[in-house]
Amino acid sequence: MTTGDWAIRAEGVSKKFGLTLRQSMHYGLRDIGARLLGRSNSETLREGEFWAVNDVSFEVRGGDALGIMGVNGSGKTTLLRILNGVYAPDRGMVQMKGRVGALIAAGAGFAPMLTGRENVYVNGALLGLSTQDVDGLMDEIVAFAELGQFIDLPVKNYSSGMYVRLGFAIAALSRPDVLLMDEVLAVGDLNFQKKCFDHILNLKRQGAAIILVSHAPGAIWAVCNRGLFMDHGIVRVAGPVENVVRAYDDQNSRNASNSDQQFTIASGANGSQDALVEAAGTLNSGKSGTGDAIASNFEFVTNRARGAAIEIGFREPFAVEIDVEVLKPIDNALVRVVADAIHYRSIVTIDNYEQGTPIDHLEPGKYKFRISVPEQNFRPGAYIFNVAMISRHVGVHLFLWLKCAHLVVLSPCDRFFYSDPNAVMHFDAKYEYELEG
Repeated sequence: MTTGDWAIRAEGVSKKFGLTLRQSMHYGLRDIGARLLGRSNSETLREGEFWAVNDVSFEVRGGDALGIMGVNGSGKTTLLRILNGVYAPDRGMVQMKGRVGALIAAGAGFAPMLTGRENVYVNGALLGLSTQDVDGLMDEIVAFAELGQFIDLPVKNYSSGMYVRLGFAIAALSRPDVLLMDEVLAVGDLNFQKKCFDHILNLKRQGAAIILVSHAPGAIWAVCNRGLFMDHGIVRVAGPVENVVRAYDDQNSRNASNSDQQFTIASGANGSQDALVEAAGTLNSGKSGTGDAIASNFEFVTNRARGAAIEIGFREPFAVEIDVEVLKPIDNALVRVVADAIHYRSIVTIDNYEQGTPIDHLEPGKYKFRISVPEQNFRPGAYIFNVAMISRHVGVHLFLWLKCAHLVVLSPCDRFFYSDPNAVMHFDAKYEYELEG
């Protein structure tokens, strides 16, 4: 195949399934009957059906690699199976040129009772290779898969890693014009993964068209020059790899926040600038303390947004405003804000003493505390905030408000930001407070 000519073309590809096995079998039999009578399948959803892939179009040229990302259930594997001919699309068309190698699931296409060697011949025949072609490739396939004497063992006794090694060796060493891969390389060890990626890049240089489905940004960056981000069967982002990885990371951050705080999402057209919306009643739980002071409001403030649940850009400055009512005189007040990541606690702690703003005495009244953070180095992701007040050296919470706010930090459009020295969290912040009214 000539580098630069299209090798894979999908136009308006859609695939629907029934929500239950019974519905799928019922509609499947009806569709088979319709085809036998020369009628087309239904192109609209029927009761109990959903679009697993909906109106997907793209083109991959020889020498290009397309990465497909999306959270579980987004339609990535279904799309790959349509491309490989496992499923027929309900709408649209797929065209591919040349020999197609596919690695979609560990052990897919292997006959368990046959040996590894026999399966190489069977899969080679399916790829259009003659017996003589497979004979010439056999030693190379066995060496690449690192199976040695186990090549003559029935594959039913293979581990998942052995399945993957043999499957990749057959698919990649058959010199395909098109290579389709799902997230199976994650099963292999690091040395084998490196060998696979080296071979994939070599195929790409030789003009093969590659499609890689993966949850790993590193794999997508290493292989692909363009990408698709899918959500509920629809392509939300198509273009440079940086934009696709950013959309995937942002969706994961929102999902992590949603699962913890039951937020809803106000969906936009491209899914990349959606705002988190506070779910009613979810941010007022987790309060305790002596009652000498009460926090009634916690909000993030940026130049673009304000609220107890917002999104900010990578390294974007922000401030925190807290409304506190002091009911009894307090000496040596310490107000502390703590940020938790979804799976890690107390990754950032900010208090007024640490920031050089001691509060010797507070009379009863309503106060607004403001913490300005001109430079933050949060990693992209979801964060939970807690706030507390104590009288210094006493150690009893005057108030403690857990999970008072949520923040999502969006990914930057820069694939190299992970190389920045951001491993340790520390914020330089400015503390202010004033008596209101």
